Amino acid sequence: MTAEKTPAIRRRYTSPAMTERRARIVDTAHRILGEGGVAALTIRRLSEDAGVAQRTLYRLFGDKDGVISATVIDRMVEVREHIARRGATYSLDVVFRELDWMVNELERDSLYARVVIDFVFAPEPRELEVRELTSVAHARFSGWLALQQAKGHVREDLDLPTLVDSHVMHEFIVYRRWSLGQCAGDVCRAELHACFLQSAALLLTGDMRETYMRKLATIQKKIARLRRAAGKR
Repeated sequence: MTAEKTPAIRRRYTSPAMTERRARIVDTAHRILGEGGVAALTIRRLSEDAGVAQRTLYRLFGDKDGVISATVIDRMVEVREHIARRGATYSLDVVFRELDWMVNELERDSLYARVVIDFVFAPEPRELEVRELTSVAHARFSGWLALQQAKGHVREDLDLPTLVDSHVMHEFIVYRRWSLGQCAGDVCRAELHACFLQSAALLLTGDMRETYMRKLATIQKKIARLRRAAGKR
């Protein structure tokens, strides 16, 4: 197991000028990562493109990894804030709408998204970034699970935390397929719905489980149709 790197504690700067400078650096790093991946992001290039001194970069972020972490953390804060503003309880319909929105966001920022999805599957994953990237999927499934537990629909003989973690990784496998061009957005959305239903059905009991299995069968037929249609293009 790879030891998690402890990020350096950076001094916080709150002046308007430094706040603007930090935002400009993060935005520039976000763009560079999308254009050429981690290898393209150097302190020298970032300094030139963002129009800030290298010493300012080191002062704010410590090093290149600190800048990369900041792009991921800032983006995921935006995602969580957007979801929180909706204030929705995680019914299945809400889960599906959020998954669809996530794919819309991937498509909107596709170059950067492909780079950071790779972090989850890297031989030596970036632990801080992976924790941030998976936080929304974890919260979504946990929120749905808590609702189902309150209704008495969940089995009591399972290791639920492990199953939640397993589902999150399965969700990211779908994102990985999208990032590799193995499924377009419409197929990705349907596969995410199917992934959620498969994980959820493992935990449910009685009629609720049967309902989810019927929905899963319907979505699997939809996925097959979409793949056939894609193959004819």
